[in-house]
Amino acid sequence: MLACIRHLGIPLALLFAAALVGCTVNPATGKRELILISTEQEIAMGQEAAPEFEKEFGGRVSDDQLQAYVRAVGQKVAERCDRPLSYDFVVVASGTPNAFALPGGKVFITAGLVRLMENERQLAAVLGHEISHVVAKHNVKGMQRQMGAELLLSLAGRVMAKGNQAETAQAVAKIVAGVATMKYSRDDEYQADSLGIRYMTRAGYNPWGMVELLNSLASLSAREPGRLAEMFQTHPLTSKRIAEATAAIQNDPATRAFSAGAPDPGMATFQQMRRRLPTAPAAK
Repeated sequence: MLACIRHLGIPLALLFAAALVGCTVNPATGKRELILISTEQEIAMGQEAAPEFEKEFGGRVSDDQLQAYVRAVGQKVAERCDRPLSYDFVVVASGTPNAFALPGGKVFITAGLVRLMENERQLAAVLGHEISHVVAKHNVKGMQRQMGAELLLSLAGRVMAKGNQAETAQAVAKIVAGVATMKYSRDDEYQADSLGIRYMTRAGYNPWGMVELLNSLASLSAREPGRLAEMFQTHPLTSKRIAEATAAIQNDPATRAFSAGAPDPGMATFQQMRRRLPTAPAAK
């Protein structure tokens, strides 16, 4: 514990607060890590930020059937992950392709990204990737790096105390949104892909959906430079990332039996749901 705290340079005044949470072993990664806020605080911060975040990306798509479908696919994958939380999945109206996970398990996917997908396993891959950022606590660790221990603990305490709610909500929304839309490191992306492959496979999906989608996005970016610039700012896509995802499937006995070109049983349902999206705005 003390080694973890010294490593982060936490002031002695915060030693007791940090000790309440302490060094824990992340079940997904097997690594010991110091997380300064509790799971309860993490969830509360994500919930506080969600309404503003949703509004910023055009609000939720007003189609209950589509939302229920995406939520069901997400829950199917989330049930197989290594961190049980009350995950939630929302399609927002933004036409810019992207997906985000807030601390605590709220996942957003834009209409623009859904339009680029061909089948259900690709949707499961994206949602599995975002779930994995939550499981590995990439966003919480991002807040710790950005804010520093003292400010993060202070803000988390304000959220739990529910004092001056409007001011607190605004502050939390700004910080959480900044972390959710920050550029993940390459290692974070490799890890989220690898865990996402694991979880979608456990849920019964063909893991090649992850590689299919990455290849499709890379091809689109090559044809239309700039089309996916915003998405790649937060989720860098490189040839090595595609190679890492491919190797993760080929080297794992649980996934190597799957065939890359196998039909997706969920394709027809996915394409039916995709047609329910609002018409994409005309290109400028």
